[in-house]
Amino acid sequence: MAAISGKPSAQHPLPSCSSSKELKMMDETMDRISDLPTFIIHHIMSFLPAKEAARASILSKRWEKFHSSFPILDFDQHNFGCLADASGHTLNALRENREFRTSLARFIDAVDLSLSRFCNLKFSVQKLRIVIGVLDPEHLPPLLDKWIALAIENGVKELDFQILPDIKDYVHTYTLPQTVFSANFLTHLRLAGCKLEQPCYAMCFLSLKKLHLYGVYITEQMVQKLLHECHFLEDLNFFECLGLKLLCISGAHKLKILTIETLSSELKGVKIVASSLQQLTLQFPFEGQGTPVVDIAVCPNLKKFRAFNLLGQEFCTLISKFPLLEDLSLFACSSFERITISSYQLKHLSLVHCASLKAINIDAPNLLSCNFWYNPFPIISINSQCSWNIHFNCQDDHDGGWFLNFKDFLRISKKIEELSIDFLSNQSLFNLYKFSRCCNSLPIQVETLRLRMVLTDISPSEYEILLDGVFWICYPRTLSLSTVNKGRPFIVWLYDYLRNPAKKCCCSDHTKSWWHYLKDAKIESFKLIHGQKFNADELHQLIDEWPQVPDGDLQLHLDWCFNDQ
Repeated sequence: MAAISGKPSAQHPLPSCSSSKELKMMDETMDRISDLPTFIIHHIMSFLPAKEAARASILSKRWEKFHSSFPILDFDQHNFGCLADASGHTLNALRENREFRTSLARFIDAVDLSLSRFCNLKFSVQKLRIVIGVLDPEHLPPLLDKWIALAIENGVKELDFQILPDIKDYVHTYTLPQTVFSANFLTHLRLAGCKLEQPCYAMCFLSLKKLHLYGVYITEQMVQKLLHECHFLEDLNFFECLGLKLLCISGAHKLKILTIETLSSELKGVKIVASSLQQLTLQFPFEGQGTPVVDIAVCPNLKKFRAFNLLGQEFCTLISKFPLLEDLSLFACSSFERITISSYQLKHLSLVHCASLKAINIDAPNLLSCNFWYNPFPIISINSQCSWNIHFNCQDDHDGGWFLNFKDFLRISKKIEELSIDFLSNQSLFNLYKFSRCCNSLPIQVETLRLRMVLTDISPSEYEILLDGVFWICYPRTLSLSTVNKGRPFIVWLYDYLRNPAKKCCCSDHTKSWWHYLKDAKIESFKLIHGQKFNADELHQLIDEWPQVPDGDLQLHLDWCFNDQ
Protein backbone atom coordinates (compact mmCIF):
# COMPACT_ATOMS: atom_id res chain seq x y z
CA MET A 1 0.00 0.00 0.00
CA ALA A 2 1.44 3.44 -0.95
CA ALA A 3 2.41 5.79 1.84
CA ILE A 4 0.28 8.92 2.32
CA SER A 5 2.31 12.13 2.39
CA GLY A 6 1.17 15.43 3.89
CA LYS A 7 2.80 17.48 1.13
CA PRO A 8 1.75 17.75 -2.49
CA SER A 9 4.13 16.73 -5.25
CA ALA A 10 4.35 17.05 -9.01
CA GLN A 11 3.18 13.49 -9.39
CA HIS A 12 0.48 13.73 -6.71
CA PRO A 13 -0.95 17.29 -6.71
CA LEU A 14 -3.60 18.39 -4.27
CA PRO A 15 -7.10 17.49 -5.52
CA SER A 16 -9.24 20.17 -7.04
CA CYS A 17 -12.43 21.36 -5.41
CA SER A 18 -14.54 18.93 -7.38
CA SER A 19 -12.25 15.98 -6.59
CA SER A 20 -12.22 17.02 -2.91
CA LYS A 21 -15.98 16.73 -2.90
CA GLU A 22 -15.72 13.30 -4.48
CA LEU A 23 -13.23 12.18 -1.83
CA LYS A 24 -15.51 13.50 0.89
CA MET A 25 -18.43 11.57 -0.58
CA MET A 26 -16.28 8.43 -0.68
CA ASP A 27 -15.28 8.91 2.97
CA GLU A 28 -18.93 9.37 3.93
CA THR A 29 -19.81 6.22 2.01
CA MET A 30 -17.07 4.27 3.84
CA ASP A 31 -18.32 5.70 7.16
CA ARG A 32 -21.84 4.48 6.38
CA ILE A 33 -20.44 0.98 5.69
CA SER A 34 -18.53 1.10 8.97
CA ASP A 35 -21.76 1.98 10.79
CA LEU A 36 -23.41 -1.26 9.66
CA PRO A 37 -23.96 -3.96 12.30
CA THR A 38 -20.97 -6.19 12.91
CA PHE A 39 -22.64 -9.34 11.61
CA ILE A 40 -23.32 -7.62 8.26
CA ILE A 41 -19.68 -6.46 8.03
CA HIS A 42 -18.58 -10.02 8.74
CA HIS A 43 -20.89 -11.28 6.00
CA ILE A 44 -19.31 -8.82 3.53
CA MET A 45 -15.81 -9.89 4.62
CA SER A 46 -16.68 -13.54 4.07
CA PHE A 47 -16.66 -12.94 0.31
CA LEU A 48 -13.06 -11.68 0.40
CA PRO A 49 -9.94 -13.84 0.12
CA ALA A 50 -8.15 -14.32 3.44
CA LYS A 51 -5.39 -11.85 2.54
CA GLU A 52 -7.86 -9.12 1.52
CA ALA A 53 -9.94 -9.61 4.66
CA ALA A 54 -6.78 -9.20 6.76
CA ARG A 55 -5.79 -6.01 4.91
CA ALA A 56 -9.14 -4.45 5.77
CA SER A 57 -8.01 -4.29 9.41
CA ILE A 58 -5.62 -1.41 8.66
CA LEU A 59 -8.41 0.92 7.46
CA SER A 60 -9.27 2.07 10.96
CA LYS A 61 -9.44 0.90 14.56
CA ARG A 62 -13.08 -0.01 14.03
CA TRP A 63 -12.17 -2.23 11.07
CA GLU A 64 -9.39 -3.75 13.17
CA LYS A 65 -12.07 -4.79 15.65
CA PHE A 66 -14.13 -6.21 12.79
CA HIS A 67 -11.16 -8.35 11.76
CA SER A 68 -10.31 -9.47 15.29
CA SER A 69 -13.87 -10.76 15.73
CA PHE A 70 -14.19 -12.16 12.18
CA PRO A 71 -15.38 -15.76 12.71
CA ILE A 72 -13.75 -17.20 9.55
CA LEU A 73 -10.16 -18.20 10.31
CA ASP A 74 -8.04 -19.12 7.29
CA PHE A 75 -4.41 -20.25 7.69
CA ASP A 76 -2.58 -21.47 4.59
CA GLN A 77 1.10 -22.36 4.78
CA HIS A 78 1.50 -21.28 1.14
CA ASN A 79 0.83 -17.67 2.16
CA PHE A 80 3.87 -17.70 4.48
CA GLY A 81 6.34 -18.71 1.79
CA CYS A 82 6.79 -22.11 3.39
CA LEU A 83 5.65 -24.07 0.38
CA ALA A 84 6.47 -21.66 -2.43
CA ASP A 85 9.72 -23.49 -3.27
CA ALA A 86 8.88 -26.83 -1.68
CA SER A 87 7.78 -28.66 -4.83
CA GLY A 88 10.13 -31.44 -5.81
CA HIS A 89 11.67 -31.73 -2.34
CA THR A 90 11.22 -34.58 0.10
CA LEU A 91 10.20 -34.14 3.72
CA ASN A 92 13.69 -34.89 5.04
CA ALA A 93 15.32 -32.42 2.62
CA LEU A 94 13.00 -29.60 3.68
CA ARG A 95 13.68 -30.27 7.35
CA GLU A 96 17.34 -29.53 6.70
CA ASN A 97 16.56 -26.19 5.02
CA ARG A 98 17.06 -23.36 7.54
CA GLU A 99 14.99 -20.80 5.62
CA PHE A 100 12.17 -23.27 5.26
CA ARG A 101 12.25 -24.13 8.97
CA THR A 102 12.15 -20.43 9.85
CA SER A 103 9.11 -19.71 7.65
CA LEU A 104 7.35 -22.81 8.96
CA ALA A 105 7.97 -21.67 12.54
CA ARG A 106 6.48 -18.25 11.69
CA PHE A 107 3.40 -19.95 10.25
CA ILE A 108 2.92 -22.16 13.32
CA ASP A 109 3.33 -19.20 15.69
CA ALA A 110 0.85 -17.13 13.70
CA VAL A 111 -1.79 -19.87 13.76
CA ASP A 112 -1.29 -20.59 17.45
CA LEU A 113 -1.38 -16.93 18.49
CA SER A 114 -4.34 -15.92 16.29
CA LEU A 115 -6.48 -18.94 17.14
CA SER A 116 -5.77 -18.75 20.89
CA ARG A 117 -6.47 -15.00 20.99
CA PHE A 118 -9.73 -15.39 19.08
CA CYS A 119 -10.97 -18.23 21.25
CA ASN A 120 -10.02 -16.39 24.46
CA LEU A 121 -12.47 -13.67 23.42
CA LYS A 122 -15.19 -16.37 23.55
CA PHE A 123 -16.28 -15.77 19.96
CA SER A 124 -17.92 -18.61 18.04
CA VAL A 125 -15.90 -19.99 15.14
CA GLN A 126 -17.88 -20.08 11.90
CA LYS A 127 -15.11 -21.68 9.83
CA LEU A 128 -11.54 -22.84 10.46
CA ARG A 129 -9.29 -23.69 7.51
CA ILE A 130 -5.73 -24.90 8.05
CA VAL A 131 -3.44 -26.00 5.21
CA ILE A 132 -0.05 -27.25 6.34
CA GLY A 133 2.43 -29.08 4.19
CA VAL A 134 5.24 -30.47 6.31
CA LEU A 135 4.89 -32.21 9.64
CA ASP A 136 7.28 -32.70 12.48
CA PRO A 137 6.06 -36.12 13.67
CA GLU A 138 7.29 -35.50 17.22
CA HIS A 139 6.35 -31.93 18.10
CA LEU A 140 3.65 -30.74 15.70
CA PRO A 141 0.75 -33.23 16.29
CA PRO A 142 0.05 -31.90 19.84
CA LEU A 143 -0.29 -28.40 18.39
CA LEU A 144 -2.67 -29.62 15.69
CA ASP A 145 -4.72 -31.40 18.36
CA LYS A 146 -4.83 -28.16 20.36
CA TRP A 147 -6.01 -26.08 17.38
CA ILE A 148 -8.80 -28.52 16.55
CA ALA A 149 -9.87 -28.72 20.22
CA LEU A 150 -10.01 -24.90 20.50
CA ALA A 151 -12.21 -24.68 17.41
CA ILE A 152 -14.57 -27.38 18.67
CA GLU A 153 -14.82 -25.74 22.11
CA ASN A 154 -15.88 -22.54 20.37
CA GLY A 155 -18.63 -24.17 18.34
CA VAL A 156 -16.93 -24.43 14.94
CA LYS A 157 -19.41 -25.09 12.14
CA GLU A 158 -17.05 -25.66 9.21
CA LEU A 159 -13.67 -27.36 9.61
CA ASP A 160 -11.29 -27.63 6.64
CA PHE A 161 -8.07 -29.39 7.71
CA GLN A 162 -5.53 -30.25 5.01
CA ILE A 163 -2.12 -31.89 5.40
CA LEU A 164 -0.12 -31.93 2.18
CA PRO A 165 1.85 -35.20 2.00
CA ASP A 166 5.51 -35.87 1.40
CA ILE A 167 6.01 -36.28 -2.36
CA LYS A 168 8.32 -39.27 -1.91
CA ASP A 169 6.12 -41.45 0.24
CA TYR A 170 2.43 -40.89 0.89
CA VAL A 171 2.60 -41.67 4.61
CA HIS A 172 -0.11 -40.54 7.01
CA THR A 173 1.87 -39.21 9.97
CA TYR A 174 -1.02 -37.50 11.69
CA THR A 175 -4.13 -39.11 13.19
CA LEU A 176 -7.12 -36.87 13.78
CA PRO A 177 -7.80 -36.51 17.54
CA GLN A 178 -10.84 -38.18 19.11
CA THR A 179 -12.12 -34.76 20.25
CA VAL A 180 -13.27 -34.03 16.68
CA PHE A 181 -16.07 -36.57 17.10
CA SER A 182 -17.64 -34.44 19.84
CA ALA A 183 -18.22 -31.44 17.53
CA ASN A 184 -21.95 -30.97 18.09
CA PHE A 185 -22.24 -27.88 15.91
CA LEU A 186 -20.07 -29.05 13.00
CA THR A 187 -21.99 -28.99 9.69
CA HIS A 188 -19.11 -29.21 7.16
CA LEU A 189 -15.97 -31.34 7.58
CA ARG A 190 -13.23 -31.48 4.96
CA LEU A 191 -10.11 -33.56 5.69
CA ALA A 192 -7.02 -34.18 3.58
CA GLY A 193 -3.86 -36.21 4.11
CA CYS A 194 -4.55 -37.48 7.62
CA LYS A 195 -5.71 -40.67 9.30
CA LEU A 196 -9.25 -41.13 10.57
CA GLU A 197 -9.48 -43.86 13.23
CA GLN A 198 -12.60 -45.28 14.77
CA PRO A 199 -13.45 -43.69 18.15
CA CYS A 200 -13.96 -45.74 21.30
CA TYR A 201 -17.30 -44.06 21.98
CA ALA A 202 -20.34 -42.86 20.08
CA MET A 203 -19.92 -39.89 17.77
CA CYS A 204 -21.68 -36.60 18.42
CA PHE A 205 -21.87 -35.34 14.85
CA LEU A 206 -25.41 -34.12 15.51
CA SER A 207 -25.33 -31.46 12.77
CA LEU A 208 -22.91 -32.83 10.15
CA LYS A 209 -24.28 -32.48 6.63
CA LYS A 210 -21.19 -32.46 4.42
CA LEU A 211 -18.16 -34.77 4.73
CA HIS A 212 -15.35 -34.59 2.15
CA LEU A 213 -12.29 -36.86 2.51
CA TYR A 214 -9.23 -36.32 0.29
CA GLY A 215 -6.34 -38.77 0.54
CA VAL A 216 -7.53 -39.82 4.00
CA TYR A 217 -6.67 -43.21 5.45
CA ILE A 218 -9.95 -44.74 6.61
CA THR A 219 -11.22 -48.28 7.22
CA GLU A 220 -14.47 -49.90 6.12
CA GLN A 221 -15.61 -50.13 9.76
CA MET A 222 -15.05 -46.42 10.24
CA VAL A 223 -17.11 -45.63 7.13
CA GLN A 224 -20.00 -47.69 8.48
CA LYS A 225 -19.83 -45.94 11.84
CA LEU A 226 -19.94 -42.54 10.15
CA LEU A 227 -22.89 -43.50 7.97
CA HIS A 228 -24.95 -44.88 10.84
CA GLU A 229 -24.20 -42.15 13.39
CA CYS A 230 -24.29 -39.06 11.17
CA HIS A 231 -28.06 -38.96 10.80
CA PHE A 232 -28.18 -35.70 8.81
CA LEU A 233 -25.38 -36.42 6.34
CA GLU A 234 -26.32 -35.15 2.86
CA ASP A 235 -23.05 -34.84 0.93
CA LEU A 236 -20.29 -37.48 1.07
CA ASN A 237 -17.07 -37.43 -0.98
CA PHE A 238 -14.24 -40.01 -1.10
CA PHE A 239 -11.29 -38.78 -3.19
CA GLU A 240 -8.22 -41.03 -3.45
CA CYS A 241 -8.81 -42.44 0.04
CA LEU A 242 -6.64 -45.29 1.28
CA GLY A 243 -7.37 -48.31 3.45
CA LEU A 244 -10.56 -49.34 1.66
CA LYS A 245 -10.97 -52.63 -0.19
CA LEU A 246 -14.75 -52.82 -0.01
CA LEU A 247 -16.86 -49.68 0.27
CA CYS A 248 -20.49 -50.13 1.25
CA ILE A 249 -22.70 -47.03 1.34
CA SER A 250 -25.89 -47.83 3.23
CA GLY A 251 -27.82 -46.56 6.21
CA ALA A 252 -27.45 -42.87 5.34
CA HIS A 253 -31.13 -42.08 4.95
CA LYS A 254 -30.68 -38.38 4.08
CA LEU A 255 -27.71 -38.77 1.72
CA LYS A 256 -28.27 -36.74 -1.47
CA ILE A 257 -24.81 -36.40 -3.04
CA LEU A 258 -22.21 -39.19 -3.24
CA THR A 259 -18.81 -38.97 -4.97
CA ILE A 260 -16.28 -41.81 -5.13
CA GLU A 261 -13.09 -41.09 -7.09
CA THR A 262 -9.95 -43.19 -7.03
CA LEU A 263 -7.23 -44.23 -9.46
CA SER A 264 -5.85 -46.81 -7.04
CA SER A 265 -6.34 -50.54 -7.59
CA GLU A 266 -6.75 -51.07 -3.83
CA LEU A 267 -10.55 -50.68 -3.94
CA LYS A 268 -12.08 -53.98 -5.11
CA GLY A 269 -15.79 -53.47 -4.67
CA VAL A 270 -18.44 -50.77 -4.18
CA LYS A 271 -22.01 -51.30 -3.04
CA ILE A 272 -24.50 -48.44 -2.90
CA VAL A 273 -27.89 -48.59 -1.20
CA ALA A 274 -29.19 -45.04 -0.81
CA SER A 275 -32.81 -44.41 -1.70
CA SER A 276 -32.58 -40.65 -1.08
CA LEU A 277 -29.58 -40.19 -3.39
CA GLN A 278 -29.95 -37.41 -6.02
CA GLN A 279 -26.41 -37.06 -7.43
CA LEU A 280 -23.87 -39.86 -7.94
CA THR A 281 -20.33 -39.59 -9.35
CA LEU A 282 -18.09 -42.65 -9.78
CA GLN A 283 -14.54 -42.52 -11.16
CA PHE A 284 -12.26 -45.56 -11.23
CA PRO A 285 -8.98 -46.68 -12.86
CA PHE A 286 -8.88 -47.47 -16.55
CA GLU A 287 -9.73 -50.96 -17.76
CA GLY A 288 -7.06 -53.46 -16.82
CA GLN A 289 -5.77 -51.33 -13.93
CA GLY A 290 -8.01 -52.66 -11.18
CA THR A 291 -11.51 -51.27 -11.73
CA PRO A 292 -13.73 -52.36 -8.82
CA VAL A 293 -16.99 -54.29 -9.08
CA VAL A 294 -19.90 -51.89 -8.58
CA ASP A 295 -23.32 -52.87 -7.28
CA ILE A 296 -25.92 -50.08 -7.28
CA ALA A 297 -29.37 -50.67 -5.82
CA VAL A 298 -32.45 -48.86 -7.09
CA CYS A 299 -32.10 -45.09 -6.60
CA PRO A 300 -35.64 -43.81 -7.19
CA ASN A 301 -34.68 -40.15 -6.62
CA LEU A 302 -31.40 -40.00 -8.57
CA LYS A 303 -31.34 -37.06 -10.99
CA LYS A 304 -27.66 -36.78 -11.94
CA PHE A 305 -25.26 -39.65 -12.67
CA ARG A 306 -21.63 -39.31 -13.81
CA ALA A 307 -19.50 -42.42 -14.38
CA PHE A 308 -15.84 -42.70 -15.39
CA ASN A 309 -14.42 -46.09 -16.44
CA LEU A 310 -17.43 -48.01 -15.17
CA LEU A 311 -17.07 -51.66 -16.24
CA GLY A 312 -19.01 -54.87 -15.95
CA GLN A 313 -22.42 -53.25 -16.21
CA GLU A 314 -25.32 -53.94 -18.54
CA PHE A 315 -26.50 -50.48 -19.53
CA CYS A 316 -30.21 -51.27 -19.70
CA THR A 317 -30.10 -52.87 -16.25
CA LEU A 318 -28.17 -49.94 -14.82
CA ILE A 319 -30.29 -47.15 -16.27
CA SER A 320 -33.54 -48.81 -15.20
CA LYS A 321 -32.57 -48.17 -11.56
CA PHE A 322 -32.80 -44.40 -12.08
CA PRO A 323 -36.37 -43.62 -13.22
CA LEU A 324 -36.10 -39.86 -12.53
CA LEU A 325 -32.67 -39.34 -14.10
CA GLU A 326 -32.25 -35.91 -15.74
CA ASP A 327 -28.50 -35.69 -16.36
CA LEU A 328 -26.39 -38.66 -17.55
CA SER A 329 -22.64 -38.53 -18.32
CA LEU A 330 -20.56 -41.57 -19.28
CA PHE A 331 -16.78 -41.24 -19.69
CA ALA A 332 -14.52 -44.05 -20.97
CA CYS A 333 -17.12 -46.71 -20.18
CA SER A 334 -15.75 -49.25 -22.64
CA SER A 335 -18.04 -52.08 -21.54
CA PHE A 336 -21.09 -50.34 -23.03
CA GLU A 337 -21.64 -51.42 -26.64
CA ARG A 338 -25.34 -50.57 -26.91
CA ILE A 339 -27.08 -47.70 -25.18
CA THR A 340 -30.87 -47.59 -25.10
CA ILE A 341 -32.62 -44.77 -23.28
CA SER A 342 -36.36 -44.23 -23.06
CA SER A 343 -37.11 -41.36 -20.72
CA TYR A 344 -39.32 -38.30 -20.51
CA GLN A 345 -37.18 -36.92 -17.65
CA LEU A 346 -33.73 -36.98 -19.30
CA LYS A 347 -32.55 -33.44 -20.18
CA HIS A 348 -28.77 -33.68 -20.58
CA LEU A 349 -26.69 -36.52 -22.05
CA SER A 350 -22.90 -36.79 -22.46
CA LEU A 351 -21.07 -39.75 -24.02
CA VAL A 352 -17.28 -39.36 -24.04
CA HIS A 353 -14.52 -41.84 -25.05
CA CYS A 354 -16.84 -44.87 -25.06
CA ALA A 355 -14.59 -46.84 -27.40
CA SER A 356 -16.81 -49.94 -27.80
CA LEU A 357 -20.00 -48.09 -28.63
CA LYS A 358 -21.83 -49.67 -31.58
CA ALA A 359 -25.45 -48.54 -31.31
CA ILE A 360 -27.48 -45.76 -29.67
CA ASN A 361 -31.25 -45.74 -29.35
CA ILE A 362 -32.57 -42.62 -27.63
CA ASP A 363 -36.23 -41.86 -27.05
CA ALA A 364 -36.05 -38.70 -24.93
CA PRO A 365 -38.45 -36.02 -26.22
CA ASN A 366 -37.47 -33.58 -23.42
CA LEU A 367 -33.72 -33.86 -24.00
CA LEU A 368 -32.15 -30.37 -24.12
CA SER A 369 -28.50 -31.11 -24.95
CA CYS A 370 -26.32 -33.99 -26.07
CA ASN A 371 -22.50 -34.11 -26.02
CA PHE A 372 -20.94 -36.82 -28.17
CA TRP A 373 -17.14 -36.68 -27.96
CA TYR A 374 -14.35 -38.98 -29.15
CA ASN A 375 -16.57 -42.01 -29.82
CA PRO A 376 -16.78 -44.24 -32.92
CA PHE A 377 -19.63 -43.76 -35.41
CA PRO A 378 -22.47 -45.86 -33.98
CA ILE A 379 -25.75 -46.93 -35.50
CA ILE A 380 -28.10 -44.31 -34.15
CA SER A 381 -31.82 -43.87 -33.67
CA ILE A 382 -33.05 -40.80 -31.84
CA ASN A 383 -36.38 -39.24 -30.95
CA SER A 384 -35.37 -35.79 -29.76
CA GLN A 385 -35.10 -32.29 -31.21
CA CYS A 386 -32.24 -31.20 -28.95
CA SER A 387 -29.00 -29.65 -30.18
CA TRP A 388 -25.88 -31.81 -30.37
CA ASN A 389 -22.28 -30.96 -29.52
CA ILE A 390 -20.02 -33.40 -31.39
CA HIS A 391 -16.23 -33.84 -31.25
CA PHE A 392 -14.19 -36.32 -33.28
CA ASN A 393 -10.51 -37.18 -33.42
CA CYS A 394 -9.36 -38.24 -36.86
CA GLN A 395 -6.16 -40.14 -36.04
CA ASP A 396 -6.01 -42.67 -38.87
CA ASP A 397 -6.05 -42.26 -42.64
CA HIS A 398 -9.47 -40.96 -43.64
CA ASP A 399 -10.91 -42.13 -46.94
CA GLY A 400 -14.28 -41.63 -48.61
CA GLY A 401 -15.86 -44.30 -46.42
CA TRP A 402 -14.94 -42.33 -43.27
CA PHE A 403 -16.56 -39.20 -44.66
CA LEU A 404 -19.66 -41.15 -45.75
CA ASN A 405 -20.11 -42.62 -42.26
CA PHE A 406 -19.56 -39.19 -40.75
CA LYS A 407 -22.22 -37.63 -42.98
CA ASP A 408 -24.74 -40.38 -42.21
CA PHE A 409 -24.14 -39.85 -38.48
CA LEU A 410 -24.64 -36.08 -38.75
CA ARG A 411 -27.83 -36.50 -40.75
CA ILE A 412 -29.42 -38.68 -38.07
CA SER A 413 -28.15 -36.44 -35.29
CA LYS A 414 -30.35 -33.67 -36.72
CA LYS A 415 -29.60 -30.29 -35.12
CA ILE A 416 -25.82 -29.80 -34.73
CA GLU A 417 -25.01 -26.82 -32.52
CA GLU A 418 -21.24 -27.36 -32.52
CA LEU A 419 -19.02 -29.79 -34.41
CA SER A 420 -15.30 -30.15 -33.63
CA ILE A 421 -12.85 -32.18 -35.71
CA ASP A 422 -9.19 -32.72 -34.84
CA PHE A 423 -7.17 -33.93 -37.83
CA LEU A 424 -4.16 -35.82 -36.51
CA SER A 425 -3.28 -37.71 -39.71
CA ASN A 426 -1.79 -36.21 -42.90
CA GLN A 427 -3.18 -38.88 -45.17
CA SER A 428 -6.57 -38.14 -46.73
CA LEU A 429 -7.87 -40.37 -49.51
CA PHE A 430 -10.99 -38.29 -50.10
CA ASN A 431 -12.03 -37.89 -53.75
CA LEU A 432 -14.83 -35.39 -54.37
CA TYR A 433 -15.94 -36.96 -57.66
CA LYS A 434 -16.17 -40.50 -56.24
CA PHE A 435 -17.77 -39.25 -53.04
CA SER A 436 -20.48 -37.30 -54.89
CA ARG A 437 -21.39 -40.40 -56.91
CA CYS A 438 -21.89 -42.40 -53.71
CA CYS A 439 -23.65 -39.58 -51.86
CA ASN A 440 -25.27 -36.81 -53.86
CA SER A 441 -27.22 -35.27 -50.96
CA LEU A 442 -26.41 -31.76 -49.81
CA PRO A 443 -24.14 -31.21 -46.77
CA ILE A 444 -25.59 -30.98 -43.26
CA GLN A 445 -25.97 -27.54 -41.74
CA VAL A 446 -24.10 -26.93 -38.47
CA GLU A 447 -23.99 -23.72 -36.49
CA THR A 448 -20.29 -23.83 -35.54
CA LEU A 449 -17.48 -25.96 -36.93
CA ARG A 450 -14.19 -26.06 -35.02
CA LEU A 451 -11.25 -27.38 -37.03
CA ARG A 452 -7.92 -28.21 -35.45
CA MET A 453 -5.12 -29.25 -37.77
CA VAL A 454 -2.40 -31.05 -35.81
CA LEU A 455 -0.47 -31.85 -38.95
CA THR A 456 3.15 -31.60 -40.10
CA ASP A 457 4.74 -31.44 -43.55
CA ILE A 458 1.44 -31.09 -45.37
CA SER A 459 1.13 -29.51 -48.80
CA PRO A 460 -1.53 -26.97 -49.93
CA SER A 461 -3.10 -29.60 -52.18
CA GLU A 462 -3.65 -31.84 -49.14
CA TYR A 463 -5.31 -28.92 -47.34
CA GLU A 464 -7.66 -28.60 -50.31
CA ILE A 465 -8.54 -32.29 -50.17
CA LEU A 466 -9.37 -32.02 -46.46
CA LEU A 467 -11.59 -29.00 -47.04
CA ASP A 468 -13.36 -30.79 -49.90
CA GLY A 469 -14.21 -33.62 -47.52
CA VAL A 470 -15.24 -31.43 -44.60
CA PHE A 471 -17.38 -28.97 -46.54
CA TRP A 472 -19.14 -31.71 -48.46
CA ILE A 473 -20.39 -33.39 -45.29
CA CYS A 474 -21.33 -30.14 -43.50
CA TYR A 475 -21.55 -26.39 -44.05
CA PRO A 476 -21.06 -24.17 -40.98
CA ARG A 477 -22.31 -20.66 -40.31
CA THR A 478 -19.26 -20.05 -38.12
CA LEU A 479 -15.84 -21.58 -38.73
CA SER A 480 -13.45 -21.56 -35.75
CA LEU A 481 -9.77 -22.31 -36.31
CA SER A 482 -7.13 -22.76 -33.62
CA THR A 483 -3.50 -21.70 -33.99
CA VAL A 484 -2.49 -24.04 -31.17
CA ASN A 485 -0.54 -27.25 -31.89
CA LYS A 486 0.72 -26.57 -35.42
CA GLY A 487 -2.58 -25.10 -36.64
CA ARG A 488 -1.03 -21.77 -37.65
CA PRO A 489 0.19 -22.82 -41.19
CA PHE A 490 -3.32 -24.01 -42.10
CA ILE A 491 -4.88 -20.69 -41.05
CA VAL A 492 -2.32 -18.70 -43.05
CA TRP A 493 -3.04 -20.86 -46.09
CA LEU A 494 -6.81 -20.71 -45.65
CA TYR A 495 -6.85 -16.93 -45.25
CA ASP A 496 -5.02 -16.54 -48.55
CA TYR A 497 -7.15 -19.25 -50.16
CA LEU A 498 -10.45 -17.55 -49.28
CA ARG A 499 -9.24 -14.14 -50.44
CA ASN A 500 -8.30 -15.47 -53.87
CA PRO A 501 -11.39 -15.80 -56.08
CA ALA A 502 -9.48 -17.38 -58.95
CA LYS A 503 -10.21 -20.93 -57.88
CA LYS A 504 -11.41 -23.88 -59.86
CA CYS A 505 -15.06 -23.92 -58.89
CA CYS A 506 -16.19 -27.31 -60.12
CA CYS A 507 -14.32 -30.51 -60.78
CA SER A 508 -16.74 -31.60 -63.57
CA ASP A 509 -19.96 -30.60 -65.26
CA HIS A 510 -21.96 -32.69 -62.79
CA THR A 511 -19.94 -32.35 -59.59
CA LYS A 512 -19.87 -28.96 -57.91
CA SER A 513 -17.32 -28.20 -55.25
CA TRP A 514 -18.13 -26.33 -52.06
CA TRP A 515 -16.73 -23.17 -53.69
CA HIS A 516 -19.81 -23.08 -55.89
CA TYR A 517 -22.06 -22.66 -52.81
CA LEU A 518 -19.89 -20.30 -50.76
CA LYS A 519 -21.26 -16.77 -51.25
CA ASP A 520 -19.03 -14.92 -48.79
CA ALA A 521 -16.46 -15.42 -46.04
CA LYS A 522 -15.73 -12.75 -43.45
CA ILE A 523 -13.40 -12.62 -40.49
CA GLU A 524 -15.38 -11.99 -37.32
CA SER A 525 -12.75 -11.95 -34.60
CA PHE A 526 -9.57 -13.44 -33.20
CA LYS A 527 -9.40 -14.29 -29.50
CA LEU A 528 -6.08 -14.95 -27.83
CA ILE A 529 -5.69 -17.73 -25.28
CA HIS A 530 -5.30 -15.23 -22.43
CA GLY A 531 -8.59 -13.52 -23.37
CA GLN A 532 -7.71 -10.48 -25.55
CA LYS A 533 -10.04 -10.22 -28.53
CA PHE A 534 -9.39 -8.51 -31.89
CA ASN A 535 -12.19 -7.46 -34.20
CA ALA A 536 -12.00 -7.83 -37.98
CA ASP A 537 -10.42 -4.42 -38.63
CA GLU A 538 -7.73 -4.91 -36.00
CA LEU A 539 -7.05 -8.44 -37.24
CA HIS A 540 -6.28 -7.35 -40.80
CA GLN A 541 -3.41 -5.31 -39.41
CA LEU A 542 -2.02 -8.45 -37.77
CA ILE A 543 -2.10 -10.66 -40.84
CA ASP A 544 1.30 -9.53 -42.07
CA GLU A 545 2.74 -10.47 -38.68
CA TRP A 546 0.72 -13.67 -38.44
CA PRO A 547 3.62 -16.02 -37.60
CA GLN A 548 4.31 -13.94 -34.49
CA VAL A 549 0.71 -13.72 -33.29
CA PRO A 550 0.18 -15.61 -29.99
CA ASP A 551 -2.00 -18.71 -29.81
CA GLY A 552 -5.74 -18.18 -30.12
CA ASP A 553 -8.93 -18.90 -32.09
CA LEU A 554 -9.92 -17.29 -35.40
CA GLN A 555 -13.65 -16.90 -36.08
CA LEU A 556 -14.95 -16.74 -39.67
CA HIS A 557 -18.52 -16.15 -40.76
CA LEU A 558 -19.45 -18.17 -43.86
CA ASP A 559 -22.46 -17.36 -46.01
CA TRP A 560 -23.73 -20.29 -48.11
CA CYS A 561 -26.38 -20.73 -50.77
CA PHE A 562 -27.17 -24.44 -50.30
CA ASN A 563 -30.70 -23.58 -49.24
CA ASP A 564 -31.22 -21.67 -52.50
CA GLN A 565 -30.86 -24.83 -54.56
